[in-house]
Amino acid sequence: MRAGLAVPYRAYLQSAPALAVYAAFLVIPLASIGLISFQHFEFYGGIQPGFTLENYREVLGDSYYWEIFGRTFSIAALVTLFCGVLGTLEAIVLYRMADPWRSLFLLVVLGPLLISVVVRTLGWALLFGSTGLINKALLNLGLVAEPVQFMYSTTGVVIALVHVLVPLMVLAVWASLQKIDAAVERAAGRWARDS
Repeated sequence: MRAGLAVPYRAYLQSAPALAVYAAFLVIPLASIGLISFQHFEFYGGIQPGFTLENYREVLGDSYYWEIFGRTFSIAALVTLFCGVLGTLEAIVLYRMADPWRSLFLLVVLGPLLISVVVRTLGWALLFGSTGLINKALLNLGLVAEPVQFMYSTTGVVIALVHVLVPLMVLAVWASLQKIDAAVERAAGRWARDS
């Protein structure tokens, strides 16, 4: 009985180094920011000792901050929606591919994670700039009369974030699909054909 009780404690001890790193790099900085948020800041004097709610009153009472919060949450919702749809569809296609093609297309899907941020940003600037490839194509096809503002816009930010985050969604959904029993999928297909 004692040996059975010792197993969970051993598992907790084995995860202690990871928990220490987690605490050092996430919990402690967040707690420090939380404590500092209740203190006053002066430009020349720095953080002043004492307790105040003035920072929260300023943020929650200013419409500028509410506009920023709204824009941030709307971008996050759009990126999540697009990543969910595109990532799920790509993961299903990858799951159904044969073995040599699956590896090749998995590399294509993971490509954005392998490219440095600087190179990726330069690529987006070349594509989305007012004289970029996309605007030139739209102008040459006569679809628009003047260049479309992709750079420094919500549309450009959403496209760039979806490009970067879709591979993570593909990996998560693909890992889940790998755990599904093939018999369940065949039974669902038969049920769909019969009904």
